[in-house]
Amino acid sequence: MLQQLLKLLADGRFHSGEALGERLGVSRAAVWKALKRLEEQGFPLQSVRGKGYRLPRGVSLLDQSQIIELLPAARAEDWEWHLHQELDSTNAEAQRLLNVGGMRPLVCLAERQTAGRGRRGRIWQSPYGQNIYMTVVVPFDSGAQRLEGLSLMVGMVLVDTLEAAGYKGCRLKWPNDVLLDGAKLAGILVEVAGDLTAECAAVIGVGVNVLMTAPASEIDQAWTSLRLSGQGGSLDRNVMVADFVARLGAAMESFRVQGFMPFARRWSEYDAWRGREVKVVAGASVVEGLNQGVTERGALRLLTVDGEQQLSGGEVSLRLNDAT
Repeated sequence: MLQQLLKLLADGRFHSGEALGERLGVSRAAVWKALKRLEEQGFPLQSVRGKGYRLPRGVSLLDQSQIIELLPAARAEDWEWHLHQELDSTNAEAQRLLNVGGMRPLVCLAERQTAGRGRRGRIWQSPYGQNIYMTVVVPFDSGAQRLEGLSLMVGMVLVDTLEAAGYKGCRLKWPNDVLLDGAKLAGILVEVAGDLTAECAAVIGVGVNVLMTAPASEIDQAWTSLRLSGQGGSLDRNVMVADFVARLGAAMESFRVQGFMPFARRWSEYDAWRGREVKVVAGASVVEGLNQGVTERGALRLLTVDGEQQLSGGEVSLRLNDAT
């Protein structure tokens, strides 16, 4: 019922609980309970006494046909599309699809994740209909060694997408985060499926906080969303997904040939912590130094007391040295 209810509210007009119940064949009380639950989760539902309910302009459910229509025809045909109302995680579903059908390019989206994952096994908060939970699969025929710097390139594409949607000031935190006003806005999780030395696929998970405003006790770092930013850019997730996929497809053409090198300079210009004292934590290992940007292969250049070290991504965490 919830999906049908939100579709009715997405036309921008007010609908009474009674009218919504009649359309859906349920009681007014059932409509109220469903909408109340959404409001408690932080969904941006507008309600006015005597007029009813509606969704704010630009807020709607993900629509696969609309996303495909927004893409250039050639780009839309490049991908196999999967949209779900609920999944454990889009990365896990993409891995299952690859196991059944082999290596091929696909896009997997969900309105809600029950076991969304960030890097280092962290939970990714995934309330229904509020954010972007997406996995894009890109096959490679030359092994995982060609994937160096991929997560950084994806971050650059994501920043370009957000800027095009009207959000300025996004910055990148090595190796996988997008920050806005110093707080985490989006994250990237790249996994590898298939043969690491031959035919394989990059499973690229992307999470963007779009509408979320309700804090969650499980989030252990400063975070924000496009809605919280107050910048007044687009909140249309369908447009953002289409633009991101189109930009990623174009960027991959260059990445396959030249790797991260063409993106390194621009990435460093967006580096949120370049020139600051940081520490890189990998398990029990901690390396401290001055962040000097990234190499043409996407490694972090860290000036330590023993000279410059170049650190690759993976299961590591980058923190400001004055942060706890």
